[in-house]
Amino acid sequence: MISMPSSPTHQPATRLKATYARAYESTFVPHATDALRLLALLAVPAAWIGFGPLPALTMLLVSGGTWIMRVYSVTRLQDVAGQITLLLAGTFSTLSTYKQVQWLDNVVHFAVLMVLTMILHDLLVQHRMLPVPGSPRMAFGSLLSVTGLGALMAVLWEIGEWIGHEFINEEVGVGYFDTIIDLLCGVAGAVAGALWLGRSSRRRAVA
Repeated sequence: MISMPSSPTHQPATRLKATYARAYESTFVPHATDALRLLALLAVPAAWIGFGPLPALTMLLVSGGTWIMRVYSVTRLQDVAGQITLLLAGTFSTLSTYKQVQWLDNVVHFAVLMVLTMILHDLLVQHRMLPVPGSPRMAFGSLLSVTGLGALMAVLWEIGEWIGHEFINEEVGVGYFDTIIDLLCGVAGAVAGALWLGRSSRRRAVA
């Protein structure tokens, strides 16, 4: 009897699992970078007391982001850099620094969307919703997918700003020019994050 080769769709689960990336820690081990997460958590009540509910909500989102990075970042460097970026963005928003330094808002949109795009990619990969590229064509497809998701997050950010302006505090800056520039910076950050992920994947493949 001639045995036929097994179909790729019927590979053992252990072999399929090996094709997906993992976080840099499989179990929770406290380390120094958790101090940043604690700082972000304490910033929530501090922002509420000192500045009101909207800044507190902003810092709550920042705190949640730092914990997502704890679970899904593939390197400790990515974890730390992402936490610092989110903390600075939330702090600038709470202190209304963007009103004094207007160009800073554009830089933050770029940096935060780069961080969010990368962490969303890692989350999807670890939950097997997006495969690790195994060929140049797959890498290009992954680049398009990740960039599109980052662009969607940039749009949702602007929708959130509009909701904040209309229903919470009119001081939240919105407007046609502001929204377009923010979207451009956000999409550019998403592209940068996707390109960085592709470069990192190639380095790991060579190693």
